[in-house]
Formats: sequence, structure tokens, C-alpha cells
Amino acid sequence: MIESLERGTQRRWRTHHPVEWAVGNKGGYKITIPAGTDFESSVTWWGRWFVGQDDPRFLLAALVHDYLLEAGTYGRVQAAAEWYDGARAANAPAFKAKVGFIAVAFWAVFRPE
Repeated sequence: MIESLERGTQRRWRTHHPVEWAVGNKGGYKITIPAGTDFESSVTWWGRWFVGQDDPRFLLAALVHDYLLEAGTYGRVQAAAEWYDGARAANAPAFKAKVGFIAVAFWAVFRPE
């Protein structure tokens, strides 16, 4: 996955190849994230010791999460679940992926407006 990414111009990362993703735990609806998609791997300052913004094991998670939110076809909680699936697909440690998912899902539900 990391070989398909480069530093973005508008945001921190960008894909330079299309990325295929099956939304849902059972490999349901398939999407293609187009080449040239910019995205962030946002981690609060106090969580960066646990999950780094540029840790390649979490970049697919960030890409899928951001794309789903920005496409507007999935809600924030579903995008959080896809963040977890993306982290596990990129071989992130299960414990870190679970803690990260809880943080992303918590932010999805309780984020201040």
C-alpha cells in the first residue's frame, strides 16, 4: 500500500494508483478510490505516541475512512468501522487497531461541532 502513496499537495498524503476496497466485513459493496485522492492521517497530539500519523500500517485506514466520509455515501460510524478494517488489512497490530477504532468511533459520535 505505501508504494501507492506520495506526499499530497492539498493534504498530507495522496494516492497515485487507484485503490480497490470492499466496504463491509463480508466484502460487500466494492469501491474504487481514484488515483490522485488526497487524504489525511489525523492523530491528535496526545495520541501520536501510540499511532503515528505516517505509520504505513494505518494509512490505508485513513484513506478509506476519509474517502467514505467525503463521498457522503456512508455515515461517520460506518467510516470508523472501515478504518478498523483498513488498519487490519494493512497488518496493523490488533490491539492498536482496536484502540484506534474506539477513538475514531468515539470522535464520530461525540465530536464537538
